[in-house]
Amino acid sequence: MSVVAVAPSNIALVKYWGKRDAARQWPANDSLSMTLTAARTETRAMIVDSGHDEFVFGGQRLAREAKEAARVMRHLDLLRRETGASAHLRIETQNTFPSAAGIASSASGFAALTLAGTAALLGAPDMAQLEGRGFTRARLASIARLGSGSACRSLFGGYVLWEAGPAPERQDVRPILAPEAFPLADLIVVLQAEAKRVSSSEAHRHAWTSPLFGPRLAGLPERLKRIETALAAGDFERLGIEIEHEALEMHAVIMTAEPPVRYLETATVELCAWLREERARGSFEAYFTIDAGPNVHVLCRPEDAATVTAKIQARFGAAVRSILQDQIGEGVSLASHPLEDLPS
Repeated sequence: MSVVAVAPSNIALVKYWGKRDAARQWPANDSLSMTLTAARTETRAMIVDSGHDEFVFGGQRLAREAKEAARVMRHLDLLRRETGASAHLRIETQNTFPSAAGIASSASGFAALTLAGTAALLGAPDMAQLEGRGFTRARLASIARLGSGSACRSLFGGYVLWEAGPAPERQDVRPILAPEAFPLADLIVVLQAEAKRVSSSEAHRHAWTSPLFGPRLAGLPERLKRIETALAAGDFERLGIEIEHEALEMHAVIMTAEPPVRYLETATVELCAWLREERARGSFEAYFTIDAGPNVHVLCRPEDAATVTAKIQARFGAAVRSILQDQIGEGVSLASHPLEDLPS
C-alpha cells in the first residue's frame, strides 16, 4: 500500500512573522489564513526495505545529503518518534505551483509530508483511521508546524486561526469560518518563479532587529479583531483594506531589519499601486496581499475572477509569468492506493 496526501497552500491575511522560539516554532504573534485549493502539494509515501529514506521531488531523486532532502529526513525522524515506528519511507512529492517563491510551498509541503508519512508508518489508509489512532488534525498540525510553521494552518479548510499562546506547548490552530461562509477567489500573480535569494526562515531570524517590529506586535491584536469582524460580517471592503495594510507593514519590517531584505520587485509595487487605482475608478473590487516573496495574491469575489485576471494580463503583459486561479478550499485529503495502481 501507498498513501497519497494532498495538502493546499494557504495565504495569510494576518501574517506570521518572527519567532519567539525557533526550535519549537513558537511564533511572535497570532496569524490568520485562507486555505487554498489549486495551489497544493501531492505527496505519496510508502514503506521501503532499503534501510534508508528516499526522497523524490518533481520526478527528480534527491541525494540524501542535499540540503532540501536533509530537512525532509529530519521531519521523517520526527514522525518515527511520534508514531513509534521504525520503518523507512520513500517519499514522492510534487507541487502544482512554484516552490520557494513566496507562495507558501513549505506550508503545503510539510502538511502533506506529515499526513502521508504518518499514515504510511501507521498503515492508516484514511483520515478516520488516523484519528482512531490518536492522530487528529490538531495533533498532525502541531507536528507539521515543526517542519514549517505555517504548515499547521494547511491541515484545516476555510479561514484558519493560529494562536501563539502563552507558551510553545500551548499553541492552538483551528478553523474559524467555513469556506462557503465567505467565498473568495485568489489570483496568484507569479512575477518571479525562481527560488528567493533569502529564505523566509533566514529572514524570520532578523525580525526582532527592525525598529518597526515592536509597534507591529503591539498593534496586531486589534488588527486581528478587525479582520475577524469583517469576515464574520462578510464585509469585503473592510477585510481588503486591512489585509493590504498588514502585508505592507510586514514588508516594512523585513526591509528595516538588520540585515535588510527586499522581497518586493518593481513589478510587485506597480501591480499593487495599479490595483488601488483601478479600485478607486470602480473598475472592479479586488485587494492584494503578499507573503515573503515578490508574487502577489489578488483576492476578489469568485464571479469577478475572470475579469480581474484579464485586466491584469492586459496591463502587465510579459511581466507576469502566470496567474494561478485559485479559491478558498477545504484543506487536506488522504487516500490509499495499491502499489500497482498509483495515481499519476
